Amino acid sequence: MGAKTVIAIDLGASSGRLIGVTLQDGKLDMKEIYRFPNEGIHAGDRFYTDVLHIFHEIITGLRKANQELESIDAIGLDTWGVDFAMLDGADEMVGNPFHYRDDQSSGMIEEAEHIFGKGVLFEETGVQDMWYNTVYQLLGLKKRNPRIPRDGRTFLMIPDVLGFLLTGQKNIEYTSAATTQMYDVKKKDWSEKILKELGMDRSVFPKVLMTGEVKGYLSPVVAQLIGREGQAPVPLIAAAQHDSASAAHAVPAETEDYIFINSGTWSIIGSIIDEPVITREVFEQNYSNEGAAYGKIKLVNTIMGMWLVQELRKSWERKGKDTDYGFLLDAAAKAKPFTAFLDVDDELFIAPVDMETAIRQYCEKTGQEPPKGQGEFYRTVIESLAFQYRQAIHDLEAITGKRMDTVHFLGGAVRDRLFCQFIANATGKKVVAGPIEATAVGNAMVQLKSLGCISDEKENARILRATFEIADYMPQDTKVWDEKFEQYRKITKK
Repeated sequence: MGAKTVIAIDLGASSGRLIGVTLQDGKLDMKEIYRFPNEGIHAGDRFYTDVLHIFHEIITGLRKANQELESIDAIGLDTWGVDFAMLDGADEMVGNPFHYRDDQSSGMIEEAEHIFGKGVLFEETGVQDMWYNTVYQLLGLKKRNPRIPRDGRTFLMIPDVLGFLLTGQKNIEYTSAATTQMYDVKKKDWSEKILKELGMDRSVFPKVLMTGEVKGYLSPVVAQLIGREGQAPVPLIAAAQHDSASAAHAVPAETEDYIFINSGTWSIIGSIIDEPVITREVFEQNYSNEGAAYGKIKLVNTIMGMWLVQELRKSWERKGKDTDYGFLLDAAAKAKPFTAFLDVDDELFIAPVDMETAIRQYCEKTGQEPPKGQGEFYRTVIESLAFQYRQAIHDLEAITGKRMDTVHFLGGAVRDRLFCQFIANATGKKVVAGPIEATAVGNAMVQLKSLGCISDEKENARILRATFEIADYMPQDTKVWDEKFEQYRKITKK
């Protein structure tokens, strides 16, 4: 088979990009075609996702790709989960979609317990109760502005809204649907029980496609906008649309049993399994059964990730301080170790005006001396994250009954060698770091499999290892890290 080129449209919390990926001779060639900012928009008292701006930028990127690439054999989309929009009877959006950090879902977990009973949503869907889940956003919306769900005739997740704008077809991909806490991962279908209790008509929720199916083909209008009129239609493949599912599909694992951590704004930590595990232990340990590529399950815990670092850099930028990553990594390496311990999921860190101030407040609240200087702040965050990973891995191994020796670390944080080493030290496990662009890579690998270029997971891993620089980190100073972990647990009450 000759070379095939696909476009991975990868939308994150702060930026979006279009990456051309060509598979030839067992290796991937990746080219970033276009990048654009993608942040939530504050307007009045609400916080929105500007989906039309995103669509405009995707069209701009596809036009550029059509000019620069020799061919485009397929396109795939991945985004964050949980966010959605409603279309009315004329297939027009009923208002602009809200961002998951909008506060309309505040208090809705308690509201849901009154409606469904405590823990029932988890028992029905396998998905953990998280304040930003779609079901709580929808409950808040019905309470605050019932017009939107009342007038809605089609429910679509954000990547599916964009897919509709690109193709005219209305459908939802499996890994996106599984983030809603309204989808039964056991039956692989919408939960009739939950939809009934929400007062939502089943007809509003479209067909759920399995990963790898064709969502549709670029519409004639889109083809004209990007300069492809008269050319062969391009399929939009249902990639693993939830970004963490795409990242998990880019693990270059040579064995079936492993742990993966995808560290972006959020840290997603877990394992890929065949069937959901819906037990009291899973619920109490805050693990969730989310959709993984091709109908599998990601048994994962979602904790705060590089959000604290991102917000620290914004704080320092406002104060005129150096925010270059090279400078920060060097300062962290030279900084005093174990200055303080943070529970990175503490409510102080969810959306602070100033992250440096929030960390000081947390230290004061827990009777600790706050870090001094940028290096100590950065080091404190990544040490605390490494300890939080250790705790999450301990819980995962207790749930699965398996001890796993390898942690696959994915995403942009792979560039931070100090952080990678800290994870190995804290967990006592070998850390395999890479690929960096895991989400876009996993997106592309699904497309290439759908085009018949990849046969199975072993070939998937061979291609990944042949293409990317994969670094191994072995545990060091484990006795010290074990002692400090006990201090971390006492202070954070883990």
